Amino acid sequence: MEGHLKEAIDVGFKFSTPVSYSDDTNTSPKLSSVLLNEFNYLPWSRAITIALGGRSKLSFINGSTVSPEVNDPEYEAWLSKDQLVMSWILNSMERNLAEIFSFSESSSDLWKAIRDMYGNQNNSAVSSIYLYIVLLKQIRNFLPFRKLFLYLSHFL
Repeated sequence: MEGHLKEAIDVGFKFSTPVSYSDDTNTSPKLSSVLLNEFNYLPWSRAITIALGGRSKLSFINGSTVSPEVNDPEYEAWLSKDQLVMSWILNSMERNLAEIFSFSESSSDLWKAIRDMYGNQNNSAVSSIYLYIVLLKQIRNFLPFRKLFLYLSHFL
C-alpha cells in the first residue's frame, strides 16, 4: 500500500512541477490548417497567435522578446528560435505570399509586414456590414419581414 501511495504522490509531484519550455521539441512546419491568402487575414492571424502561444513563442511576434546584440552569448539561441517562428509563419501561408515575405529580417518584422499588408482588409467588410445595418433601419418600415429576409439573403 505504501508503495502505491508513494507512486501516486510522485506522479502528482511530476504534474505540479513547472515544465521547461526551453526545448523546441515541436518543430512541425505547420502551425495551423488555415493558410493565409489575400482574404483571410483575421482568422489566420488568430489561428497563428493561438498556435504560437501554445508553443510559448508569442513573444517573438508581439515585441516582448527582443533581439540581443549579435556579440551577446544569447544571440545564437534567440536567432534559432526566431527563425523557427519565421518558418512556422511562412509555412502557414500560400506559397505566392510566402515568397513575398520570405526576406524579412525577423519574425517580428515578418508579422508587422503581414499585418501592414492585410490587416486592414477587414475594415471594408465592417464598413459594408455597417452600411447594411443603416440601410435595414431605413427600409424596415417599408418592407415586410419576409421580403427583408429575402433581400438580405442576396448579400450572404
